[in-house]
Amino acid sequence: MNYKIRIAFRWILKDFLWSIPLLLLFSTVFMVNMELTNGVVTGKYFWFYTSIGVASMMMLIFIFCRKSYFRFTVLDFWILLFAGCILFSSLVINNASQNTTKLVLFGLLAVLYFNFRTLINQDNQNIICFFIIVTGLVEAIWGLCQLYGFLPSHHSLFKITGTFFNPGPYAGYLAVVFPLAVEGVMSCELRVKNFLRSSFITHHSQLITFSLSLITLISVLLVLPAAMSRASWLAAIAGSMIVLVARYWKELRVKNEELRNLIIRSDKVRRRLFLTLNSSFLTLFLFAAFTGMYFLKKDSASGRFFMWKIAFQAAKEHPFGVGLGNFSGAYGEAQAAYFASGKGTDTEEHVAGSPEYGFNEYLQIAVESGIISLILFLIIVVLSLRSFIINRKWGMAGSMVSLLVFGFFSYPFSVLPFLIVFVFLLATANNELRVKNKELRILNEGIERRLFLSLACLSITAFCLYKEYPKYGAYKKWNSDKYFYAGLYKDAVKKYEELYPLLNDQIHFLFEYAQSLSKTERYVESNEVLKRAMQISCDPMLYNVMGNNFKEMGAYNQAENMYLRASQIVPNRHYPLYLLMKLYTESGQTDKAKAMAETLLEKQVKVPSTAIREMQKEAGKVINSK
Repeated sequence: MNYKIRIAFRWILKDFLWSIPLLLLFSTVFMVNMELTNGVVTGKYFWFYTSIGVASMMMLIFIFCRKSYFRFTVLDFWILLFAGCILFSSLVINNASQNTTKLVLFGLLAVLYFNFRTLINQDNQNIICFFIIVTGLVEAIWGLCQLYGFLPSHHSLFKITGTFFNPGPYAGYLAVVFPLAVEGVMSCELRVKNFLRSSFITHHSQLITFSLSLITLISVLLVLPAAMSRASWLAAIAGSMIVLVARYWKELRVKNEELRNLIIRSDKVRRRLFLTLNSSFLTLFLFAAFTGMYFLKKDSASGRFFMWKIAFQAAKEHPFGVGLGNFSGAYGEAQAAYFASGKGTDTEEHVAGSPEYGFNEYLQIAVESGIISLILFLIIVVLSLRSFIINRKWGMAGSMVSLLVFGFFSYPFSVLPFLIVFVFLLATANNELRVKNKELRILNEGIERRLFLSLACLSITAFCLYKEYPKYGAYKKWNSDKYFYAGLYKDAVKKYEELYPLLNDQIHFLFEYAQSLSKTERYVESNEVLKRAMQISCDPMLYNVMGNNFKEMGAYNQAENMYLRASQIVPNRHYPLYLLMKLYTESGQTDKAKAMAETLLEKQVKVPSTAIREMQKEAGKVINSK
């Protein structure tokens, strides 16, 4: 008994203790702080900042307490080159230094990568994978409780969000965890005879892994359909297929050989009939599946295809990127130019929107950081998957495939928990990488060089936290001062003016501040804030407010241009046309006012509302007026 206690104690000191800072990082997914504005997102940020600080200090202690070994690999080289391209595009080419939150997160994720590279070994790697499965189980149970009304949702329009801000990222996170749970079930060889013959101590780790993985699988399968996210379904299927095919590859190969021999022995007619029937069945199944998923949310799917089309145009116009955090602004410019050219169809006008994200991470990387950065990213992904396949890490390979598939249809790299898991997978793939004659040992067992790496990571972390932690008080103050925006605009301006230097990369803050300035007749200052907001967002309301400011200053031509720009970005909106009609009426341009009123009445209504009926009623009065 004493021997077993000593073994357990040694395991705690050797592996689990060093894993605690890393487990704190993966706990970021649960963090919600309602004292902060948008606490579902910002609460995760500040927990991550604290955790990465602890992990960086632990890395320094680890170097002195334990013998570690670090190799600079080919994958490290590509990752550093990718990071350099992103920073060069953001800071040098586009001068996007105002997007401090994005840049700080990027820097801390680079530090996190080297923390993982140093602190992760084969033993605590299994602990972390197990903990990720646990996070998926907790999220699935959380979603079920929301679905049945036991816990509140974090979005007024959706019943199920987990600890995320809407069902899309929530379902995507479950899809990324799903292959790890499948691997947890498949890898535990719990045979009944062996289990009965042995003690519980011998099989307790496998039993716990198997049980929790199985419960996680069942929970995810129960909650995933309720989230109504087609991207997460595809991601979960793709990732789990990697695990299942890899696990049963030998059996499948034997059966395929037998089937192939049977077909070869049969006559020519039967062979063709067999192949035709199977090919037809597979084609019909895939066609029916994708068609059903398309018509499940037809407008959403059409809007996604159109979004990719415009994002591709933006990427071509900016081959070196527009800078981190500036995707939405560049997208709005490209979409406005597309509709202004007259190329847009009625369907495209109907489904057009003003997205904050690209809903395709590959296109968003190309738009924000350039084509070269996208190529480097794809190289990194291929090398990582190759490492997992060589070392038979099927669960991690499946999880990365799920993340990459989900990233093709959504925005996981704009949600912090996904980024933490992705960096962990990259670091683990690199630790597993064994490529002879392609490794440069620049950091070996000499403590000086390992100490240099640790101090560099700690310095970057300290600098980033110094830049970001003052924002905690700013978010908290913004949350408590929001009620001034409900009508006390002079007070709101005073409060927001103090917060502007810290929150000038938050689009909702910029809009509230600009609107408050406009309501207090400080139109020039309002337009300056709106110009900053237009760099990071394509919301047509920004242009509407700027148009209102110009109109109040008597600059009718500038006001007209702003309203037209808002209408070109999202042509299915009625409000910019209504503002144009009001502008023409007030400036005495009667013919233009009547023509705009007719356009407003003829325009197809996407979502009927009282506001649109009021605008149409006023348009009728303009047409009938003398």
